[in-house]
Amino acid sequence: MTYSELKSLGLSIAQLKQLKRNVSMLIEDVAVDNVSTMSIGGTVTINHHKAPGKWIIRKINRKTVVVEQDGRRVKSHMSLLVAV
Repeated sequence: MTYSELKSLGLSIAQLKQLKRNVSMLIEDVAVDNVSTMSIGGTVTINHHKAPGKWIIRKINRKTVVVEQDGRRVKSHMSLLVAV
């Protein structure tokens, strides 16, 4: 949905804030569902310009995942992970 499509709906500030909260919750739910299908030892990529390449999952926490690549460990938020 584009900016102009949202603007044409004529939503109030309160409605837009509620929409923002709902979208944020949906993103978190989808991220948790994606990671729940992943397991320790699985290969993922991180959707971030400072973490290129394939990573191996070493630990799964409640909201973050510890991944490793060539001895380098990084803690990443679940929403940035993409299964390979």
